[in-house]
Amino acid sequence: MNELRTLLTPEALTLLDELPPYESKADVLGLVSALRKAGHPAELVTAVLAQAKLRSRAHAKFGDFADSMLFTEDGLEQSTRLHVAALHAGRFRTAGIGKVADLGCGIGTESIALASLGISVDAYEIDEVTAAIASFNLAPFDNAAVHQADVTQVDTQEFDGLFFDPARRELGLSKREASVR
Repeated sequence: MNELRTLLTPEALTLLDELPPYESKADVLGLVSALRKAGHPAELVTAVLAQAKLRSRAHAKFGDFADSMLFTEDGLEQSTRLHVAALHAGRFRTAGIGKVADLGCGIGTESIALASLGISVDAYEIDEVTAAIASFNLAPFDNAAVHQADVTQVDTQEFDGLFFDPARRELGLSKREASVR
């Protein structure tokens, strides 16, 4: 959570957006040296470079959208590819569904696709860090809200549709707890 707090500062986000692409360990060492020499604290450099690496890997799933998103290692691995999420969202739109609960939203990929089609979405995630990442990723959409909550406690009566990907969820456990099992 401390790394996320560091990452969500204006300084870190600006630095993340300004970083040149890097691929080798030598590139990383050079960037670390340059950033530290410029006066950036070690924890900031660590958080920004870790996120830059995740963004680079995320291009395979999200294309250029990855450049404006934040990720966790597990969240990136478990996230739905953007074109698949768009197909899911299109099905909701075709069915005339206007308000969806994304139950176990992870980093928010499905919710992004839903919101981008004008569907109102409430995204629920039990893990605090992952919910914060989803909040960042969904911030551009005024028709989306993220709630850190256990999906088994959500009153789903107010929604026209529900989205739940059971393949990647363990009810009652945070992602960290589930990964230890």
